[in-house]
Amino acid sequence: MSTPRLAYLLKKFPRTSETFILNELLGLEEQGMDLLVFSRRQPDDEPRHPELARLNAEIEYLPNVRHLDPWSVLFGGDKALRDELMAKLGGVIEDFGALGHERFPSLLAEAVHLRARTRELGIEHLHVHFGTDAAVVAHLVSQMGGATYSMTLHAKDIYRNTVDRAILDRLVGGSEYSVTVCDANVAHLHGLVGEEAKGRIRRLYNGIDLGAHGEQGLSRDVDHVLGVGRLVEKKGFDLLLAATQSLATSGRELRVTIVGEGEERSSLEADIATRGLGDRVKLVGALGQDGVRDLMARATCMALPCRVGDDGNRDALPTVLLEAQAAGLPCISTPVTGIPEILDGGEAGLLVPEDDAGALADALGTLLDDAALRTRLSEAGVSRARELFDLRKNTAVLHEWHQGALAS
Repeated sequence: MSTPRLAYLLKKFPRTSETFILNELLGLEEQGMDLLVFSRRQPDDEPRHPELARLNAEIEYLPNVRHLDPWSVLFGGDKALRDELMAKLGGVIEDFGALGHERFPSLLAEAVHLRARTRELGIEHLHVHFGTDAAVVAHLVSQMGGATYSMTLHAKDIYRNTVDRAILDRLVGGSEYSVTVCDANVAHLHGLVGEEAKGRIRRLYNGIDLGAHGEQGLSRDVDHVLGVGRLVEKKGFDLLLAATQSLATSGRELRVTIVGEGEERSSLEADIATRGLGDRVKLVGALGQDGVRDLMARATCMALPCRVGDDGNRDALPTVLLEAQAAGLPCISTPVTGIPEILDGGEAGLLVPEDDAGALADALGTLLDDAALRTRLSEAGVSRARELFDLRKNTAVLHEWHQGALAS
């Protein structure tokens, strides 16, 4: 294997909820790219996806910010690096420091460390997921004469009410390119950044391994609704509980399985008890990809009633919907950001209004009653996944962009 020239800089790797990053890394390695992963934090104690064992890239965990010693770099033995940093550091502090980022001093220390480390390893380009602190570090490394960078922008990093438009504009404008995962995001970003930064924005859908998520040929359960995602406000699982109660009251013998963990688990458990749904709804916690695939192969349909959170956060392109489509599992969701792009405006899945438990209950009842509709949506979903969300096709595009950055 050759020495990697490109590294990914991530907040925390691996993460169960960020399968799209692992998929992307595996796809790039399949394209022949040698990679290194810098993780700014140690991973959480949570299930590991079995596909992680296929990843060849070395994972290097950066020192905790309390243990960083930028002075050892600034006054170290690499005179060429020291001279370059001394020549640039004042301008970087004056320029980016004026934007008022509250963690700028610690991120600058991290960037000095990473500037030295990437020089040692021969890393020429960094790619970051999310336009948050990791992107700031990559930007500062670049401004100090180090590796160029690109980034992928998702949802919380561009939609939350706390997004600093001046900093986001600087990060996008300083990148070689800024990828985002749906057309809705592109339109939103064009309203946030200036003209120069707009020219850096490119749309590329996340991809999934169609072979791994393809239809399994198993007989499906009757009236079994599946929900998969973190147990947080924007996923709307409280709406799924309300819709389930409505259907149960009307006499339907459905059951619901919700996969995931998160801050709303206790409130959802209380809601299940209050609504008397303990024998119908199961919160099974976080599962690895094999467990999720097994449920997708057996459930009757997928329900993901996404909403815009109070802080503006929302889903952009939920990976679980892509995986469900590839598995032939009919889906119900809402017209939030890129979801209509996944479900083809309602042709490859049902769309119900956001925050409308009654409409969700009606759609679930219709889908559970209508086998022909389930078959039509299943076939349309599989076709849509093959057309737009093939990991090999999409990472081939990203691979070409990364190679172009390295060539320049």
